[in-house]
Amino acid sequence: MSSLASLFGPFSPVVRATVERSLAEAFTTEEIDGALRITTACAYPSGGLVRVTLRGGARELLASDEGEALGEALGAGIILPDPEKLVRPFVSNRGLSIRGGVLSTDFFTPEDAAVSVAHVANVAKDLADWLYSHGGVRRRHDFKRLLSAFLINRFKDQVAETRLLGASQKSHKFPAVISFANGRKFIVDPVINDPASINARVVANLDVKARHDPLIQQRIIYDDAEPWKSADIALLQVGATVVPFSRSQEVIERIAEETRKAA
Repeated sequence: MSSLASLFGPFSPVVRATVERSLAEAFTTEEIDGALRITTACAYPSGGLVRVTLRGGARELLASDEGEALGEALGAGIILPDPEKLVRPFVSNRGLSIRGGVLSTDFFTPEDAAVSVAHVANVAKDLADWLYSHGGVRRRHDFKRLLSAFLINRFKDQVAETRLLGASQKSHKFPAVISFANGRKFIVDPVINDPASINARVVANLDVKARHDPLIQQRIIYDDAEPWKSADIALLQVGATVVPFSRSQEVIERIAEETRKAA
């Protein structure tokens, strides 16, 4: 995704007006870092709506899914040993390219924006449907790896293992912290169904939460495919808000977007 962003500058007023006229009747659009992100009527198997991002210059545009179709599958626990190689024939047969997990079109003119956006949205939806039908789900042993794969695929170099100081001045390591240009951070902390893991994650999150830092958001993610004791879930809530893995993608996307837009 970042490689695509580096190729283009912001839209000119004329191109933006032309694109918006082309899209207005069919889609909801918003400006994201000089690009336009369109929420379409197509839906992924999870129920989330497919989004397509437009980037471009004076007369040529490019549409992509920003890696969301593959991210949808990874977030659901689909096992993909070599995802790009696996899906390339599926994607190319439908007239799109894939690179770095991102589906994209060839260049087109602003007048063709609506048709191109609809095409990417439909291919992204069909690809996610196909992966759900053909992929294997093996969450029990791969829970933390699957969550990490989704975060890396969606947030690229924004997410990294990070040490943060708690109120006690002790440093705590978190495997996935999303950092934003506005200085805010979003901790996405997976926990396994084990007393040692539960205690460690509660202590780390509670200590960071005690700083009362308005720039830090925290969520603990647990694998709801496993049987959990209600007492253990309640204990996790002491450290931070708890989110089941089955809902983690939509929650992470929503909080990340809110955090990115915050002043």
